Amino acid sequence: MLVLVIGCSTTGVALQEYETTLRCDDCPALPVERVIDGDTLDTGAGRVRLFGVDTPERGEQCFNQATRALEELAGGKVKVEVGPRLRDSNGRLLYYVYTESGNSVDEILVLEGLARAWTRDGQHRDFLNGVEADALAAGTGCLWQR
Repeated sequence: MLVLVIGCSTTGVALQEYETTLRCDDCPALPVERVIDGDTLDTGAGRVRLFGVDTPERGEQCFNQATRALEELAGGKVKVEVGPRLRDSNGRLLYYVYTESGNSVDEILVLEGLARAWTRDGQHRDFLNGVEADALAAGTGCLWQR
């Protein structure tokens, strides 16, 4: 297993991908054109909102760290898995997002205390909420640091 290291300063994030429990090796891939924030990116198919997580908004604690983490994990291409809804109320595509090598971006962001798990629906909701509970209990990352 590789180790992910994330610093919670506002100056930067050092990040390495690692193997996750949630995987999608054969999901379709999309080219990443630009990362908007910690849970939104532009792809060749349109604007994508990560289905399984919610990250801090601009001006909130951990916004910069979550955005940099998504930039690092997304790279130039991501794999995507459809959830129970195709679009959100803003018209963005809703996908669980995976790195090019198949590791869950959603899981990494939650596990590292940079995102909260989505609680309303989704096939990975219960798993991601369990990951969040573990991160919270451990005081992991920017959101839960003690």
